[in-house]
Amino acid sequence: MSSLCRQLLRMRITIGISAALALCLAPAARADRRSMIRAYEYATQPAGNLELEIWNDVDAKPAEGFSTAIVTTRVELEYGLTDHWDVALYHVFEQSPPEPFKFDSWRLETRYRLFEKNVLPVDLLLYFELERPADFNAPWETEEKLILEKDFGRFGLVANLVAEQKLFHAVDGHLWEIDFGARYEVVPQLRLAAEFWTIQETANGVTEGSYYVGPSVSWASSRVWVQLGAGFGVGDTAGGTFVRSVLGFNL
Repeated sequence: MSSLCRQLLRMRITIGISAALALCLAPAARADRRSMIRAYEYATQPAGNLELEIWNDVDAKPAEGFSTAIVTTRVELEYGLTDHWDVALYHVFEQSPPEPFKFDSWRLETRYRLFEKNVLPVDLLLYFELERPADFNAPWETEEKLILEKDFGRFGLVANLVAEQKLFHAVDGHLWEIDFGARYEVVPQLRLAAEFWTIQETANGVTEGSYYVGPSVSWASSRVWVQLGAGFGVGDTAGGTFVRSVLGFNL
């Protein structure tokens, strides 16, 4: 190999290593980055910050598999009113075979952090969501979450207590959900997590429960973050396989 070729090779290797280091050492996203696919963490948008998020869910039931999986896409704009309080607007689209891809609902969400991190023994965040189905004959729906988090250095534990009702039509159906998650920050840009959650849904006086467990991974740069994970139904439940990805752009 000639001296020129060796120099070019060394230059390419140096450029490749430098690019990889720049990617790994880039500052983590300042916005509302997610580490888990189900559990919300103790975070809100900074005051004045606007973020675009694109969510994609695939919900496959065990009997049918992915051939009849429900696919849900959410487009969200999220804005920080203060450093402790934000608001978000969702447009939700869904495909439930054999039905075609269609607009499903509008959703308005707000979250409020009571204190800065580590002021209380357990960090506490309040969440409320209002949903208007595209079918105007269907009732409005509400969802409430109590979000708890405790950090131990790079390791964090998260729990969500969730309730959902049909507004003024609670007898037509409601559900409650509990989410538990643990995450580890390998570097500020990369987080690994594992979750367990259960959903208990009641309709026409009959309650069906499902239980899931699964991993997720999250990566963030200064302006973009992405999260991907899956949950697998466990035990004799109505659960199947749930996959979620979220892509966030700090505008």
